[in-house]
Order: sequence, then C-alpha cells, then structure tokens
Amino acid sequence: MIRAHLPRVSGTFLGSLAPLPERLCPNVEDCLGSGTLLLERAGIETARLDVECLLAHVLASTRWQVILEPRRRLRQVEFGRYLALLLRRERREPLAYVLGTREFWSLPLAVSSGVLIPRPETETLVEASLAILRRAPPQPLRRSPAPTPTPWVPGGPAPSPQPPVILDLCTGTGAVAVALARELPAARIIATDISRRAIRVARANAERHGVADRVTFLRGDLWRALDGHAPADGVDLIVSNPPYIPSGTLATLMPEVQWEPRRALDGGRDGLQFHREIIAAAPQHLRPGGCLLLEIGADQAAAVRGLLATTTAFEVPRVFQDLAGRDRVVVARRHPS
Repeated sequence: MIRAHLPRVSGTFLGSLAPLPERLCPNVEDCLGSGTLLLERAGIETARLDVECLLAHVLASTRWQVILEPRRRLRQVEFGRYLALLLRRERREPLAYVLGTREFWSLPLAVSSGVLIPRPETETLVEASLAILRRAPPQPLRRSPAPTPTPWVPGGPAPSPQPPVILDLCTGTGAVAVALARELPAARIIATDISRRAIRVARANAERHGVADRVTFLRGDLWRALDGHAPADGVDLIVSNPPYIPSGTLATLMPEVQWEPRRALDGGRDGLQFHREIIAAAPQHLRPGGCLLLEIGADQAAAVRGLLATTTAFEVPRVFQDLAGRDRVVVARRHPS
C-alpha cells in the first residue's frame, strides 16, 4: 500500500492516505519495507531501526513484538500517527524528538525539542562518578595514560559519614543527575541549566524515576545558578557535560544535530569556553579531595589538561575513555589540603 505511493510521499501524501478505510490500511511488514526505503532515500543510515522504533511507539509495543507480528494490520488512527512521525523523521528530525523519549543509563527519559538529546558516551560521566564515590575502578572504562607517573587515587573524596553532594552543571534533560540519584540513594544532587525548558524536562524526568526529592534543579548560567544555594562547605563532585563543539564546525555536523539548541552545543571558538569558566571557579565549590569531571570532545584532552594546569588547586588529571575508546571525561581531584 505505502510502496505504491513512495515516490510522492510528502505532506499531501499524508493527507490523502489518512482517511483510508481500515481494511485498506497496511500491515506491519508493508510499513517496515516502505518506511525503511523512504528513510534510506533521505540518507538515514539507521532507517530500518528507526522505522521499527516508530511502529513500536505507535502500536504501544516493543521492537521485538513489531518484528514478530509482520501481518498485524494497523488501524486507521495508528496508520495516520505512524505516517505523521515517519514524515518528521524523513525531514531528519532526530528520532528522540519524534518519539519524545531517549534511553540513558537504561532509563527512559523524556526529551523535548529545544533540549539537548542525551548521548550514550555521556554515560562515561556516570561511570566515572560512581567509580570515584564507590572507591572502585570503573570496569567498563579504559583510563588513558597520564602525562607523568604521578600517582592518583580514583577514590576521590575520603569516606565521610555524610551523604555525598554532587553538582551537575548544564544538566539538560537531567540524564546524569537522574542516573546518579538512582545509583546513589543517599546522594544529594544540585542540577543547573540556563534553559527554562531544560529545567522543566529534567524535573519531569526526576519525578518519573522517583528521585525528585533528592535532586534540586536551579536555572541559571553555570555558577550564577548557585547564588544563595551553594553548600557552604562545598560539594564532593562537580560533573558537567558543557557545550564543547567549536563554533566553526557546527554547520558541518549531521542534519539531525541542526535541530538541537545551538547554545547547548556551541563551545566557542575552540570549543572550550565553558570548560575555562568551570575550571576557574570549581576549586571554590569543591571540598578538599573532591573531584571535577568534565566531558570533552575526543581531541580535547590535552587542551583541557592544559587548562587544569593553570591552577595549583588540582592534582594531575586523568582522562577516561568511552566504550568506543575515545577520550571522553577528564577527572581532576582537588588537593586534600
């Protein structure tokens, strides 16, 4: 059914097929085949996977159920919804925006246009944070060699009878804050973002996963969000996935990235504008022995190490790699005294 009309799929195509009688609506197999072809023509490498996800969403099912029920016929309302979502994806709108959700740390998170979509590599921030607070090596991660053989204790802050306090700058959807709150039931987390929409989405995600009572969301630009709210004795961890894409390269990124908010991506001329601001003020907010964890681009480790070297507040930093083997998180521990 859809295959016959693929050459003229467009907004008018959607309008012409929406009123189809249910007996003429296509089945799952037809939708998978024609939808995949449509997205492939749009240059989408994950076309088949995306169509499976769209159908699972529309049918309130799972991808595996969709695959196992090829003869299931869509109802008229389901077909109309599917076409609407398919056409959005054809325009290269990110799948997470089309579906309104994205999985992070095995947690389904609400995602909204105007808020940065969580990336799998950002889970490295969570892995490293847990390794530090639990005083155990992060098994899934591989640590890059240090520039010098200076020892470094991955345990970070010394054991304390007080629950850990974590500051998450540039929280976006709240992905890191919510994941840490789920993993650390005693932790108190402060999460900030400059975007009102991001704070709304992040708060909703915290409520959805039952951690809203332990995560405080503050709106503001980096440190200014903490005015009147910063713990007097500092925090144990500062984690951040700040914008780190150089301004000049933004236009060269995939079409899907162009849908995301520029201010959540643009790290200035060299991509390190926000890293500088965070590093400059972090020692004032960290307890002695506390750790700063910054997500970075794969080629920014040396530059961020250099920024950390401009202050005497930190021990020699280490760089953790993501599961693809790329440098992803710089960890710097504040001197214990």
